[in-house]
Amino acid sequence: MLPTDTVAVEYRVLGVEPVRGAGRLEALAAIELDVAGVVIVLQGVQLRRRADGDFDCAAPAFRHPRTGQWFPAVILPPELRTALGKEVLATIRALPASPAPGVTRAAA
Repeated sequence: MLPTDTVAVEYRVLGVEPVRGAGRLEALAAIELDVAGVVIVLQGVQLRRRADGDFDCAAPAFRHPRTGQWFPAVILPPELRTALGKEVLATIRALPASPAPGVTRAAA
């Protein structure tokens, strides 16, 4: 059995860009992860509107070149995925009214 070591993971939302005319996709976010001193930036985190009007966050995705099927570009542990989703949602809800199209809003 492997030891169950844990490391601290810090994250922050770097910015959110509203998206118009892309179906349920409402915005794209950039998130900085610091995993035990290794910094990773996730770009293209998706903020999607659900049928009930609330939002969900999804990992950046890519389209398979042969099948055209969409796949997540990164697979995060459920605990981290949930925490990041809550942070992105809190950030988008705290931002002022939408800026002009194409303007990226940096998070505080």
